[in-house]
Amino acid sequence: MGKGGLSLLELLGVLAVLAVLLALGLPWLSPNGLALDQAAQTLAAQVTRARLEAIRRNAFVGLDVLRQGAGGYLLFVDENGNRRPDPGEAFQEVRFGEGPWARVRLDLAQSHLGNLPLLFDPRGTPYGLTTATFALSSGSASRKVVVSQQGRARVE
Repeated sequence: MGKGGLSLLELLGVLAVLAVLLALGLPWLSPNGLALDQAAQTLAAQVTRARLEAIRRNAFVGLDVLRQGAGGYLLFVDENGNRRPDPGEAFQEVRFGEGPWARVRLDLAQSHLGNLPLLFDPRGTPYGLTTATFALSSGSASRKVVVSQQGRARVE
């Protein structure tokens, strides 16, 4: 009769399966990947916020790209109608490479920004938008935030 325990071969098989599962799941748990996913989701949410702010304020509201350093973006209300952010018009600024986004970079080489700044009119309709793609990178990982001609953002 058997003793009811695990043989060495069975134990090695279980450890091999666990090693494969850990190797497959480790990239999802990396700090770079988590920071990148969070930054991409936040950027997509900020595009939606700019649209809703335009409707709420009954004004042109935009999102402009910051190209200095690791990049970033700026949300602004276009009070003077020049379709550009001016001093005092910004209500939120996010810079990558700093704070919670220290691991994230805006990859301008892979971004297709189209007509920027991205503006929404007082009805929430994108103003002169062709599709815009924001490419974010962190280490070897990258994510894209694509803004459609209707002003909807999705993470790819």
